[in-house]
This record gives sequence, structure tokens and C-alpha cells, in this order.
Amino acid sequence: MPLGRLILVFWCLLCGFAAPHASASKLDEHPFFKALAGRWEAKGELKGADGKVTTLEQNWEGTFDGTGSFQIEGSRTMNAKTDRFTWTYSYNPSTDAYEANLTGADGGQPLRFECSLADGALMMLLKSITGSGSAAIELEDEFQEGGKVLITKVRFTNEAGEPTLQGRIRNERVKSP
Repeated sequence: MPLGRLILVFWCLLCGFAAPHASASKLDEHPFFKALAGRWEAKGELKGADGKVTTLEQNWEGTFDGTGSFQIEGSRTMNAKTDRFTWTYSYNPSTDAYEANLTGADGGQPLRFECSLADGALMMLLKSITGSGSAAIELEDEFQEGGKVLITKVRFTNEAGEPTLQGRIRNERVKSP
């Protein structure tokens, strides 16, 4: 290989401009999304900075939608109020990144999350910037008990980066796909 081409390849790898792996481009091939497929029931509590506790129950189903995306549809009951929700996960090959959009039954503006998937582990981190750009919603999803349980850690922060709401949700698999 000519020295000029070798330097170019090295520079691209060093700067992160190398083409993404083909297998990473499809959600239906990723172990995390394969494990996420199926029907789930969840319970948890979120605690506000003021000490107030919000109880949460969810029922949802994760499916591959046939268009290269993964979708979760379900309902969430928080303090006796029930709402429907939809998560849509996609892979953006131009940025080599996973993204998620959360929409509610009201059809309002969806929340966009950046997703980071851990290599070799069934774990995903999601983050959405809210407010004027410094507040955030952060979620950490990790499979446990051989994929039968998904633990979701939730953290909302204000513009100063201080937690305003945080807690844990235990999702249990009801049915595999």
C-alpha cells in the first residue's frame, strides 16, 4: 500500500471517520434490541428533590417495525393518571448513532434522545437535553437475570445540573416475541 494511502487510512481511523460496521447499522441485529422485544410490565418509584414520591406502573411491548426501526408502545400510570406512549428507536448511518423519540398520546412535540449502547453488555444510556439547553432527562437501561428483567434508572436535572426527579423502574418480561 502506498505510504500516502496508509497515512490517509490511519488519519481516518484516528479521527473516527472510518465507515461504521455494517452489522451496527440494523437494529434487528443488535443484541440489546433483540432482548428488548416482547411484552413487559413495570413498576417503580421516582422521588422529587422535594422528597415527594411518584409511583409508576407501565405495560408495554417492543417490536421491530419492519422499516429498520424498533418501536415500544404502551401505557404508563403515574399517581393514578394513565397515558399512552410510543418510543421509536432508529439508527442514523450518517452519524453512526442510535436515536430515540418519545411521543405521548397527546401528539405533542416528541422528546429526542441520543442513545449509547455498550459493546458486549446489554446496557443502553439515553439522554435528552431539555429546557434552555442545560436541563436533561437521563435513562440507563440494563438487562439482568438473564434478560428477564430490565432495570431502568431515571434522572431528571435542572439547568444547574441538579437532580429534580430520580428513581428506578423494574421491567419484567411477560412474553417473549
